[in-house]
Amino acid sequence: MDMRPDKTGKAIVPVLACVLSQLCARNDQLTLDPKYVSKFHALRPPGITIRDYLERIAKYAACSGECFVLALVYIDRIIQSNPNFVVNSLNIHRLLITSVMISAKFFDDQYFNNAYYAKVGGVPCKEMNSLEVEFLFLTNFSLFVTYDTYKQYHTELRNHAMHSTCDCNYRVPELLPTKDSNEEKRKEPIVMMQTESVTQAAKENSMIPSTPS
Repeated sequence: MDMRPDKTGKAIVPVLACVLSQLCARNDQLTLDPKYVSKFHALRPPGITIRDYLERIAKYAACSGECFVLALVYIDRIIQSNPNFVVNSLNIHRLLITSVMISAKFFDDQYFNNAYYAKVGGVPCKEMNSLEVEFLFLTNFSLFVTYDTYKQYHTELRNHAMHSTCDCNYRVPELLPTKDSNEEKRKEPIVMMQTESVTQAAKENSMIPSTPS
């Protein structure tokens, strides 16, 4: 398997990290009801930023860039299907490694086993297996993504980068698709705002450095 980072993934990662960081920053202000704590929730936010974590995944998972867009689609499906599930700094890291792993299994021709992704994500293999099952149930096993849906999310990521004041906007040229007459039409937000209150083995694992705790 080619272990070189996918160029599309390298372009998408900073933008995706920016979108999710902003979402978590908003949702971290909400009060978390203990009864809605899931397997994805940590006791405290991990000591690695969302961007650094995504860049780590992009570097070691060797998945296609499309997997990062699909990961966003799947996380958004969880949000829409489970009103009480709020994405925040306590669960975003486990959501990301699980969603990218599932995306790679569903979309890519080649992918690693769960033990490898667990090492990349910094979680025990047994927990990775459990998170995969939980994620599939939260998405109602809905993994197929139409071309139009994929294009919508990709376009929204590009639009975010174009209008962002952070450094993710330097990736805009690499995210530009082939011109399309409907390309500039605005659609639904890529991630639900969730502003309401919470009532709702190609290479050896030893080659992968540990994640910060």
